[in-house]
Amino acid sequence: MADIVTRDQYYYRGSFIAGIINTVVGIIELFLLIRIVLELLGANAASPIVAWTYAVSSTFMGPFVGAFPGLYLTQNSILDVVAVVAMIGYALLGWLLIELLGFIVGTVERI
Repeated sequence: MADIVTRDQYYYRGSFIAGIINTVVGIIELFLLIRIVLELLGANAASPIVAWTYAVSSTFMGPFVGAFPGLYLTQNSILDVVAVVAMIGYALLGWLLIELLGFIVGTVERI
């Protein structure tokens, strides 16, 4: 009788690297999303946790700074268009890296 081989028994060479790429992009996206929500809610930048979140997320926004102005919804609430563009940019970059990895290595398990 022939053995039945399931998909879980195969090792996809690029799956581990694709997982790392997805994790890094996910963490960057999370920090940018938290920044957007804090700015929409008008969080006080003098608060230590808010200041830390802004400092960390601003490092990821570096390539996109100055591309678009922010949209003021109220006096304290702002929609940071640069953070939204950065989220889109990092998502596209992660997707492109995984596609390139799939092209170089072969089949990459999509996570």
